[in-house]
Amino acid sequence: MTFRKTLLAVTFALTCGFCGTAQAGQDTVDFENIVSSDFLSIASFVNGPFVNSMGFYTSLGWDVPPTVYDLVSGPHFELSVGAGADFISLPNLNNLTALSVVSATSNLSLPSGIPLPYPVATLRLGLFNGFDAGFRYTYLPEISAAGVGGNFTGWGIDLRYKLFEGMELPTVTLSTSYDSNSGNFSVDTGSVNQTGINYTDSNNGHNYPNASLSGSSTYALNWTTRSMGIKIMVGKSLGIFYPFGAIGVQRNSGTITSSLTGSYIANLNGGTETATPFNPSGVSAGAPVVLEPKYVLGFTLGGGMGIDWSVVGESNGTDIAGSTSFALLF
Repeated sequence: MTFRKTLLAVTFALTCGFCGTAQAGQDTVDFENIVSSDFLSIASFVNGPFVNSMGFYTSLGWDVPPTVYDLVSGPHFELSVGAGADFISLPNLNNLTALSVVSATSNLSLPSGIPLPYPVATLRLGLFNGFDAGFRYTYLPEISAAGVGGNFTGWGIDLRYKLFEGMELPTVTLSTSYDSNSGNFSVDTGSVNQTGINYTDSNNGHNYPNASLSGSSTYALNWTTRSMGIKIMVGKSLGIFYPFGAIGVQRNSGTITSSLTGSYIANLNGGTETATPFNPSGVSAGAPVVLEPKYVLGFTLGGGMGIDWSVVGESNGTDIAGSTSFALLF
């Protein structure tokens, strides 16, 4: 089931819970408080994996083969462009207690993961022998298709120093970096119009064989994150083939806000009673994991011929991201 259909189904389930409590005599404010509590639970639940991932996501996309550019031996500059995706895992919504308001067996689930894209450009400058600096920029313009929308902007700087390099020994480089990222992501259920719902109120046993509801809901994620990291990178030139790896740690900070909002009209008896409008909502906020490891494996093809192609895989032990880039060296 798609993410969009899942959110629609969740909203449908919660609204059915609202319909059931309507006959119990509670006022509209109570209805909205009850449903908003469920919306908050879902917002927090879905937000959790993103909170754990956004620090890792912030620092993705560096072209990191451990060859340090300098003003003595060259190359002096590198300009690189590429793209990749972070595969963020998602939870199973069947674990939500709020879904018990549906009398029928629920089969709601998110996909096991979704790829968040990131196009990236980097510029690197050799400062002096064995030492260079890099600048990274990533940008996704506003996209909106089939109810899904989002955009983000990020940038970073890093400094690298070549610890040693020998004929038979690998190149070992120390790297430090600072990265920042901000953006948003949203999913709209579109128009919902459900009729002929057979619902039984679990509180008083009243059965409504022809309930109906209409409206829409939107899930939104907003984040502003920052990361500082340090890595040891190791690589070895094998002609035009250059394999490399890195291990390090990064410290993350920032905020992530998740919200689920809706606008609905519900009727228990198929139009014979006054329809009840309500606007449930739930908002949760979190922060990325403060400290996490960073693992990198990749290779570059080119061998100093002026144009390099790199393939890089990165992980924090939970998420996995992959990217590829082309670099012009001069």
